[in-house]
Amino acid sequence: MSVANEGNEVTMNTMSITDLTRIIQSIGPNKTFNVTFVKKDGTERTFFGCTLGTKPEGANPSSLPPAVPVKTVDGWRSFRTDSVLDIQEVVV
Repeated sequence: MSVANEGNEVTMNTMSITDLTRIIQSIGPNKTFNVTFVKKDGTERTFFGCTLGTKPEGANPSSLPPAVPVKTVDGWRSFRTDSVLDIQEVVV
């Protein structure tokens, strides 16, 4: 992750949709992963121990919706696909 300060705005390099799609498809449903993303307010957040209940719905198998729903210990959450900084499968 890199952070650039452009005036008063801090921008972070997010993961490409292509890379994110490939990683989510390789993780698959019912496997655990952690995802770090940028919230709408610009702060960074990580969801730990996420699972996809089912394969994310999209226009076709190679695309993702604008927001991906995940189940965490706190219940159902979601993250925007255009804001992901990092995603890693948790290997037990």
